[in-house]
Amino acid sequence: MDYLRLVLIATAVFLVSGCVPMIQKATPMEETTITNDLNKSLAQWEQHDSHLVREWWRGFGDTQLDSLVEESLTSAPSLLTLEARYSQANTIIASAQSRNLPHISAEASVMRERFSENHIFPAPLGGSTNTQYQPALTLDYDFDFWNERHSRILAAQNNALSQRATIEATKIALSSAICETYLSWSYDEQKIEVLSALEQLSRDELKIIEKQYQLGLIDGVGINTKKSDLAKIKQREEELKRSIEGKKEAICVLGGFLPSRADGFNMPRIRQDFSLSLPKEVLLNLLAHRPDVAIAKYTALSKSHTIEETKAQFYPNISLSGAIGFTSFNWAKLLDHSSYTPSAGVALSLPLFDWGERKANLQNSVSDYNASVYEYNGVIIKAANEVVMLLKQSKHVALQRQFHEDEMTVKKANETIARKKLMQGLSNKLPFLSEQKVVREAELKTLSLNETKTALQINLIKALGGGYSEDGDENESR
Repeated sequence: MDYLRLVLIATAVFLVSGCVPMIQKATPMEETTITNDLNKSLAQWEQHDSHLVREWWRGFGDTQLDSLVEESLTSAPSLLTLEARYSQANTIIASAQSRNLPHISAEASVMRERFSENHIFPAPLGGSTNTQYQPALTLDYDFDFWNERHSRILAAQNNALSQRATIEATKIALSSAICETYLSWSYDEQKIEVLSALEQLSRDELKIIEKQYQLGLIDGVGINTKKSDLAKIKQREEELKRSIEGKKEAICVLGGFLPSRADGFNMPRIRQDFSLSLPKEVLLNLLAHRPDVAIAKYTALSKSHTIEETKAQFYPNISLSGAIGFTSFNWAKLLDHSSYTPSAGVALSLPLFDWGERKANLQNSVSDYNASVYEYNGVIIKAANEVVMLLKQSKHVALQRQFHEDEMTVKKANETIARKKLMQGLSNKLPFLSEQKVVREAELKTLSLNETKTALQINLIKALGGGYSEDGDENESR
């Protein structure tokens, strides 16, 4: 009867303690919703069966760029910091998994003590001084009926996956930033070459104007105007040189190089025919190729498992403990059977009244999870919009370049006409030089448009995931 009463009491306590309050979890956006929307938006763009390779920067054909990016991806301090955190996250997984097995520890103590004559110990122990030897092996194990440890392990695993995706996202951001800066430097060098030619044309004009001034055909205003134009060209050259130094410094900062490294940089040699084909397999599954989406997803999964871990606090649990040891005042008899002191115990923990602490902890876990879900939804919306926006911008730049080519055709035709007039003696050299300068200015515009096109391509590669694939996460935990 007493046994039945004990069971009924335990059952009642279990029912009271196991009442988990209702929670409201946010709902992650369905990937199919984003994919279907992308398919509508991207239907007008031609897609290919090509793949976006991890080392996409090699397509620019510059060995110096290749070495800078590759060295940065192995030694940049920002990446080394993240790799250390990833290693720490794996250590946390190992620590959580270690609780699945019983913990065994060895203890030993030697204590010299005088026992009171006026205490519970009678003579001859009372009033004597003895040395107590006490070696022991202890065992502790907590059952995991409600998957508390399992949820903690899954949370740690997903947190580690989030850390690994953060490394990949940083690698893509680093490589794309270095490439964009490097290519901008390359275009600055090309612009300086065009400005040098433009400067020479202005000097030729100035010589002709000076001769006309000496002959009294014009006043000093014409000379001053040409000198002003020449000074403006020189200013533009120096501005570009200053910009180049800043870009070299930016590459060193991004890659983790000391300033002296920039002194050994060679002039970039970039292929001008680099073009990105839209890979169909990426667009069909964009979210699996975006490391920032993976970061947000794994973070949300980790928080979800934390909720399950917190729920387990509402239920009772059983712990086992045991010890095998010896206690003796006599060293010679320490290992005798008479000194043997085994013990074993079972502990039942029953959560009763904590004045709302468990409920508050659960609500905190739910709020943390909901925030991560909203962040995940925001990231995938941003990812989809980035791709569509960059494709639309690329389309407008392509049209802009096409119209500029039509403009170049007209300006070159004017240059040809001016040359023919000069050769036929119908005009002096100034109109021809003027038309040449117009063409050179248009060439600068061409370089600026090509630079914009290249920057958009790099940003599109980044938006498509830079060759990252979530399939590489072999330890994915859901």
